[in-house]
Amino acid sequence: MSRNAMPDFKAEDYRLTDAQRTSQFAAAPVAPSDQAQLAENTRASQAGVVSFLSSTEREGRWQVPRHFRALAVLGNVELDLREAEVGYGLSVIEAVAVLGNVEIKVSPEITVECDGDSLMGTFTLRYEGRASPSMASREKIVRVTGSAYAGAVTVIVKGPDEDFLTRITGGRWRGDS
Repeated sequence: MSRNAMPDFKAEDYRLTDAQRTSQFAAAPVAPSDQAQLAENTRASQAGVVSFLSSTEREGRWQVPRHFRALAVLGNVELDLREAEVGYGLSVIEAVAVLGNVEIKVSPEITVECDGDSLMGTFTLRYEGRASPSMASREKIVRVTGSAYAGAVTVIVKGPDEDFLTRITGGRWRGDS
């Protein structure tokens, strides 16, 4: 027996032999109810967008993978996570803006951690309206990392209806007179 042999390794345990899965982002096949697995296993592990001299937007209902990369070079990337399906645990978004803009909107129920650098640009986290860090639970965490080179990475925490309420009430919906 060779030194690197793994006698207890079975490829089917890791879905390496499943002919229905043609790429790492394809949906997993439905398992029978007696062998049901958590829905979290069907989530893509990584994905991303690149915007070069253009604009890219993700909004509405979509699944946020565990690791998402957003690159804006002389362009704009807007990610709206307020209606997106964010998995339990940690999800990492790596945002890089080079003479461009990456804007990420997150709902107040999700914990946000920001750790980024900027060179002649900005990397900011801001809470708008009634949103505050105390509203978030630690069940879902979005960590935004990356860099802004003569560009901007902005993470905004706000509720899904605040733009609409501000428009129709003139900003008086928060109790302002």
